[in-house]
Amino acid sequence: MTPPGRLTGKRVLITGASSGIGLVAARLFADEGARLALLARGREALEQSARDMRLDGIVLPVDVTDRHAVDDAIHEAVAQLGGLDILVANAAAGAFGHFLEVDPDDFDRAVDITFRGAVNVVRAALPHLRESRGTIVATASLLSRVPMPSWSSYSAAKHALRGFFNSIRVEEREQRSGVRIAMVHPGVVDTPFWAYATSATGRKPRVPPEAYTAHIVARALVENAVKPKREVILGGGTLLFDKTFLVSRGLAERLLVVFDRWLRSGEERAPHPGSLWRSTERPQVGAGVPARHSMLASLQLSGAMQTHRAALRKLLLQMASVVRKAFELRHTLRGPVPEQRQPDEAAESTRTARPRERAST
Repeated sequence: MTPPGRLTGKRVLITGASSGIGLVAARLFADEGARLALLARGREALEQSARDMRLDGIVLPVDVTDRHAVDDAIHEAVAQLGGLDILVANAAAGAFGHFLEVDPDDFDRAVDITFRGAVNVVRAALPHLRESRGTIVATASLLSRVPMPSWSSYSAAKHALRGFFNSIRVEEREQRSGVRIAMVHPGVVDTPFWAYATSATGRKPRVPPEAYTAHIVARALVENAVKPKREVILGGGTLLFDKTFLVSRGLAERLLVVFDRWLRSGEERAPHPGSLWRSTERPQVGAGVPARHSMLASLQLSGAMQTHRAALRKLLLQMASVVRKAFELRHTLRGPVPEQRQPDEAAESTRTARPRERAST
């Protein structure tokens, strides 16, 4: 457990606060004494999460891609909180499928939410953070450092986001504004991202073989709000693949080919139109991905390696489960899963029928 009260009185705005990492982060920041403004698309889910966790926070239902609505929401948050000390940039979404399978509107929407949405929020919040010499903490991703097939829109947006934050970090340093910027790079995390992603194949991606819990990432956001670090590659598995990509790119790409085949072998029907176009209807942290704590993350966050026998046992059991499942899918994993482009007429019908949701404050 993190010591309570380290952020007492700090004014914190969290985007993507109605589910997954953002939802857990809201609870952890509240436990540290922070005053909260919670921002996400779905009013119902936001209000329910605030009730369920007994959070005394400002609820701001807004689509981060709507720049004017974001400006209004930040203005309202600052007015009610009396300023802003910490921005947690967490909202993201992706479109599942190979590049030529994904509808262009879906691709653009994924980039808009994950990258341009963060830019809109930072643009509105940065003047207030300069006044308080505050902090930006971003949920980045391993995919801002390495590629990922079937998630090209999401990976592209995360790469752009990392370049954006690294650039403005230098600008803020040159201006001596006192604003600090930290990025947390997790690997696969058990969140609703997997269950509700917009899918070009009509099927959900097969559940990843293992993941970290949302709690680990949310805790990393809190720790970096207290003591910001430029970039944290969170967890041993994440760090291992990051280094593998740097020193042996050919091996890393071969592993990604196998992982892509794993994801594309899913058989469950995907929700339509998916999270790109429909907001979260209820608060939800996970999606049933086999998740575990990270022993290395405890060292990264608290400075002390906490080797729990139960955590080690779960890791070994998950590895055994992965091997068994890979054996079952061995014929699928040996060859490419055919791409499934929709006929032009069907794609056009889908585009015209798709809802354009624009929630505002």
